[in-house]
Amino acid sequence: MLLGDVLRTTAARVPDQRALVFATEALTYRELDRQSDRIAASLHRAGIGHGDRIGLLFGNRPELILCYFACFKLGAIAVPLNHHYKGPEIAYAVGHAGAWALVVEAALFPEVMRVRPQLRTVQACYLVGEGAFADVLPFEELLTASDQGPPAPSITARDPAVIMYTSGTTAKPKGVTHTHFSLWHTIVNQAATRRLGAGEISLVSLSVCHIAAFAGQVLTTIHVGGTIVLLPVFEPEGLLDAIGTHEATTLQLLPAQLWDLVEHALAGGCEFGSLRCCIAGGDRVPPELQERFRDLSGLQVTETCGMTESFSYAMNPPFGAKRIGSVGLPVHATRLRLIDEQGEDVPRGQIGEILVKTDATMAGYWDDPEHTAKTLQDGWLHTGDLARVDDAGYYWFEGRRKEMIIHGGANISPLEVEDVLYQHPAVGEACVVGVPDRRLGEIVRAYVALRHDAAPGVTADELKQFVAHHIAAYKVPERIEVLAQLPLNAVGKVDRHELQERAIAETRR
Repeated sequence: MLLGDVLRTTAARVPDQRALVFATEALTYRELDRQSDRIAASLHRAGIGHGDRIGLLFGNRPELILCYFACFKLGAIAVPLNHHYKGPEIAYAVGHAGAWALVVEAALFPEVMRVRPQLRTVQACYLVGEGAFADVLPFEELLTASDQGPPAPSITARDPAVIMYTSGTTAKPKGVTHTHFSLWHTIVNQAATRRLGAGEISLVSLSVCHIAAFAGQVLTTIHVGGTIVLLPVFEPEGLLDAIGTHEATTLQLLPAQLWDLVEHALAGGCEFGSLRCCIAGGDRVPPELQERFRDLSGLQVTETCGMTESFSYAMNPPFGAKRIGSVGLPVHATRLRLIDEQGEDVPRGQIGEILVKTDATMAGYWDDPEHTAKTLQDGWLHTGDLARVDDAGYYWFEGRRKEMIIHGGANISPLEVEDVLYQHPAVGEACVVGVPDRRLGEIVRAYVALRHDAAPGVTADELKQFVAHHIAAYKVPERIEVLAQLPLNAVGKVDRHELQERAIAETRR
């Protein structure tokens, strides 16, 4: 099924059902369908057509969901941008995707202004919220067209629907490209695994620019005809209030957010009332945290494991026997393998790299055939993640073959942060590592050696401020240490492992 038809079908079935609640606003399925039709028709009138890319720079707000479905109906490709991005990151993603248009929330527009001359592919820009800028149109203009939508384009299920930029082992984010086909199967797999129905009230505090909230919550809830309660940000008190006010049935959080929620709920004596399922993923969920949440709420955490390239591929059974600390069983219509470095299947109980086979897998990385070929081989997605499987078929996450840092559920490429450090004229060498952290999973540490001709007086604080000006705040190293020289390994490369051990030792002092 095409993604635009997912909304149309539900709107025809339950037109007056509340589809989306945000603060004091509410949209029915009829209204969500018609408003996304108007936006699609207006974009078509502006010259945007089948296959054109549209950058979407928002925090959590209804306009983002409307724009997603407008793109799907138009046959355009949505390019959601991380709302934490700084100007250079925006410029890279927009340029790499070749975005023809950009729709931006007013609060985030200053970062666009920083790099506006670099956005050479952008022919039209729309602003959501207050503000007046040259050659920038108000978003309201997109809602003035007929709600009959654009002329029906010849969209196929294998056409790209979204490009999501995610950090990995490369210095620059890769554009994970999902089609209508892969996202439809994501919806089917999630709905079947989680037994979702029309009475679902999904509380969304994760960022809808990411796959978990977008596909795992928004798309699946719309498919079954439930209600999305959209929160602008994660904040424990507001989230707990929303559970009671809206009688939420489903919640999905990052482990760091679950820690915050547990700490706040303990202090406030909160009730979890209607909640039937609390999903946590994005990094390992410590058993201690799971036990504390169970004691507090009466619910066991439903731990999941996945990636932007295929979304959730394993999940502790939401309504069955869980094994605390395990990421569970393969989700509906998904096969997993564990292989060794020679590509051979490992025996049960031994650690191997996770391979995934599912129709929910991405089509590839946008304009990146080299990394696509390495990741997708013979129908299997190579995750780079390590696990073992027990005698009952439950999978246990054992770490990452990649050097990627997972901080609060967000992927951080060490190479990307190092590239920014190297832009400082005083930096000669740089190495970025992840250090375990109970609440956030990992925190970022950086080690640098200055150039011999560097100006005197360069400090770690100055370097930290420099990095913060170029990349999102969550990627900025928690600490930067300036060394006389960085250690080298036997082949003359910076010894990342030694520096990581040093960083870990320092945190234990």
